Amino acid sequence: MAPQQRELRRQLQWLMTFRVVIITTLLVCSFVIELLYRPQLSLKPFYLLAVVTYLMTIAYATLSKSLTAARPQVYAQLVGDLGIVSGFVYLTGGSDSPFSFLYLLSIIVGSILLVRRGGFLVAACSWLMYACMVLLIERGVLPRYPEEAFEQGEAGTVRLIYTLVAHLVSFFAVAYLGSYLTETLRRTGRELEMRRDDLAQLRDFNDNIIESMNSGLLTTDWAGQITFANRGASEIIGRPAPDLARRNIVEVLGQEADFLSRIRSALERESRFRFELDYQRERGGDMFLGFTTSVLKERGGSPLGLIFIFQDLTEIHALEEEVAFKKRMAALGEMAAGVAHELRNPLASISGSVQVLKRELQPQGEPGQLMDIVIKESKRLDQIIRDFLTFAKPGRFNPEPADLVALLKETLSLLEHSDERRDHHRVVTEFTADSLEAPVDVNRMKQVFWNLVKNALKAMPQGGTLTIRCHRGIDGQPVVAFADTGVGMSEEEIASNFQPFHGSFANGTGLGLAIVYRIIEEHGGRIRIKSRPGAGTEVAVHLPRRAASGATEERAWIAS
Repeated sequence: MAPQQRELRRQLQWLMTFRVVIITTLLVCSFVIELLYRPQLSLKPFYLLAVVTYLMTIAYATLSKSLTAARPQVYAQLVGDLGIVSGFVYLTGGSDSPFSFLYLLSIIVGSILLVRRGGFLVAACSWLMYACMVLLIERGVLPRYPEEAFEQGEAGTVRLIYTLVAHLVSFFAVAYLGSYLTETLRRTGRELEMRRDDLAQLRDFNDNIIESMNSGLLTTDWAGQITFANRGASEIIGRPAPDLARRNIVEVLGQEADFLSRIRSALERESRFRFELDYQRERGGDMFLGFTTSVLKERGGSPLGLIFIFQDLTEIHALEEEVAFKKRMAALGEMAAGVAHELRNPLASISGSVQVLKRELQPQGEPGQLMDIVIKESKRLDQIIRDFLTFAKPGRFNPEPADLVALLKETLSLLEHSDERRDHHRVVTEFTADSLEAPVDVNRMKQVFWNLVKNALKAMPQGGTLTIRCHRGIDGQPVVAFADTGVGMSEEEIASNFQPFHGSFANGTGLGLAIVYRIIEEHGGRIRIKSRPGAGTEVAVHLPRRAASGATEERAWIAS
């Protein structure tokens, strides 16, 4: 049912109740007056009119439950009311009746329920019924009741004309005014309802925006007492919003007493004031919060308090510190690389000079041994510097599609003729396919495979088996694993395995696995180590299915 129909039915129910109350009151008053002043007058017509009124009201209530259309019921009840009013006016004197004003009530009700057209229609019907009743009495068609209430002669005729004209004008005037007021009230009511709906929607929309903000929002009065806290503020601070709304912001943030005075002073100079502070939650955990504060003003511009909008910058702050640290390490690496590069030239001169002296002098005994030591250690230092330069300042990263199986076979071919391979070393390959393509920098990946193979063989000084596997993992990423049966590693050794100069072998530089880690990081891959002391080691290299971007390369280089 439409809202207008529901409203009309509600007004009909009100009209039926109003009718019963009014007619009962008037009939009781009439009974009393007639009994006191004209006891000889018969009251049966009044009884009959009351019974008809109540029966009509019962009929209206019954029809209202069975009929869906409300407007025809309104017309029917208004016409019935006019008939009752006309009967009551007739019984109380006709044109001389003091109750002719009851027509005005029906006209007003018609104007309220049916607006202007209905008001004029009820006014016309009221005047027609009233005029017909008066004329029929005047012509003798209806008996005069009571007879002494009417004047005779020319005076009575003039008074009758004035009565009809006066009632006609008053009826339509009331109809116009009632309908005008009703239209105005309805229009105003509709506008208010629309404004109310718009305001409710706007309030809900604003509430949704405020509650959906990930940032915290606190409003305070000028003394710092919190008046509102959104969901974001409650989650960041770690306290329920009702608890925050009863406390002072200085206490909540754990600041000093002059906290608010410093903020007010800053806001006098600028419209917004930004600051950051460390915050410790009650349930534990240090946070770094960033605040933007402004003045909360009413529409007229008068200050009401302060607005605090803040965010949890803990992770961002940690990342900034990490980036700063990596920049310092990068600068240190650049400097160290420059120093190492400068050391290579004098080291090469020293090594070359000693070799020339040994060849020309051909010393024997201790001098010859000392020269051999100088040459040997010079070579070792040169290898350390070469590895360090590779680690600290690698060349341009250039990934391209390559066959990992072919690269592994090439590495194993070189291993056959190297000094690291011994007769008691056994190499087994487990390739799930003849080829496995991945986007890699070929030269750097060869270096990764070579370093991991050499480390695996060094971990088996008494001999053992090196198993090399190449396959795709569950997530589809290429995986190359090197598993040896050597001495294994402890958890502490695994944790420090990829750090520079933390080698486990006596003759190593300690940079081989650090270089491996850096190269795999440049590719956007990861390395996993499984090892136990005396149970061997497995190093698995997981490579991405797509080539790493240039941003990843730069980030990996800085991270080293």
